[in-house]
Amino acid sequence: MNAHGATVIAWIALALSVFSVCFTGFAVWTGVQKLRLDLYNRRFDIYSRTLDFYQMLPAWNPSEQEKRTVSLCDSPAFDAAQKAFIKASRESQFLFKDQKIRELLEQMHKDSMTIIGYKREPIFDKVDLVTRTAEINECWKRILGTIPSLEKGMAKYLNFHRI
Repeated sequence: MNAHGATVIAWIALALSVFSVCFTGFAVWTGVQKLRLDLYNRRFDIYSRTLDFYQMLPAWNPSEQEKRTVSLCDSPAFDAAQKAFIKASRESQFLFKDQKIRELLEQMHKDSMTIIGYKREPIFDKVDLVTRTAEINECWKRILGTIPSLEKGMAKYLNFHRI
């Protein structure tokens, strides 16, 4: 083999090496982007399930059977939204570093359970009615404040354009 042939082979080997490095780099970049997209989708799903539950809670009124039990047997859509929200609030601890997000979701869960209980139970004592109404108003006030606080806390996790 002459010197010219060896030079051509060396250049081909170099070109293949550069191509392999570029291809590997592209594969790594693609994997990182896929991970970012998966995390974004999981985090946005938590936000979405929270909004779904938040929007259904005020409109839900228990049936007579639901007032006598802890079941949401006559409200399948609300039952599904509540279960999805509870699951989302538990998943949040694994997907967000910010402890405040989990605390907000846990408080919203507690407040929603108080409101659901209030809608189910008949109240006869007027003194208790005033106290319970004030408690429920505080729950609604916290829930109404939760969504903007969640949006602010989740913004850095849901900005897909940030690395």
